[in-house]
Amino acid sequence: MTFDELRYQFYEQLRLAHVLLDGSHAGRENMRRDVSLTEQLSDSDDSRILVRFYSWEPWCISLGANQPEEDIDLVRADADGIEIVRRPTGGRAILHARELTYALALRLSGGLTQAHVYRFWHEWLCGVLARLLGAPDLVYARTQPDFPLLLHREPMRWLCFASSARYELLWRGRKVLGSAQRLYGDILLQHGSLLLGEGHERLPYYLRHCSNPDSLSEYLRQRSATCAEIAGRHCSADELARRLADEIRCAELISLQ
Repeated sequence: MTFDELRYQFYEQLRLAHVLLDGSHAGRENMRRDVSLTEQLSDSDDSRILVRFYSWEPWCISLGANQPEEDIDLVRADADGIEIVRRPTGGRAILHARELTYALALRLSGGLTQAHVYRFWHEWLCGVLARLLGAPDLVYARTQPDFPLLLHREPMRWLCFASSARYELLWRGRKVLGSAQRLYGDILLQHGSLLLGEGHERLPYYLRHCSNPDSLSEYLRQRSATCAEIAGRHCSADELARRLADEIRCAELISLQ
């Protein structure tokens, strides 16, 4: 298939996706439910895309699959009632506070690759959120940072929302959504965090080796943006999840600049 044919196929599949509006759960349960999406597909001949929208209660710090747990002050996190979990996917630490998280699972076939899915999903989501939030200046990142270099630099090596991968969503140069993937055979799991409000920027206070959490928290605030800031109003996780579910059911090709 050509690139345009693969994009069209993805949107065709997306319109037929099974969408689960899953409310709020604790961190370990959220990760279990994400992985269960891949198990559901691998145990059947189901060719649908599975999409799950959810949030986190209580707040939770998730680590990338290969990120050292020693980066986190477990005692302080526990004292503040913040759970620590490890994601099945890669990436860096996130404090899941006021956000809407998505999980996407599908079987790759017909030439569709995980790189295609990453691009097509973010292109679609960017167009939809720009309209829903009234933000024509919401865009996706066009370039890829040097992650091997970043992972050896502080504070970049700790913080997901300190830098943006290609196709992740940006508003006026600030990161709004971060995503990661893992492949289970021919089954792809992709999930990502969409910032709705503040709270995520408190992550530096739970880093074990952070000498100046106040400064790093402010840095993180300046490098990221929330839907509430973009739209100029409170954004409810449940409301936005319902609206995105409706948009999925009528997903269509978008015109890219």
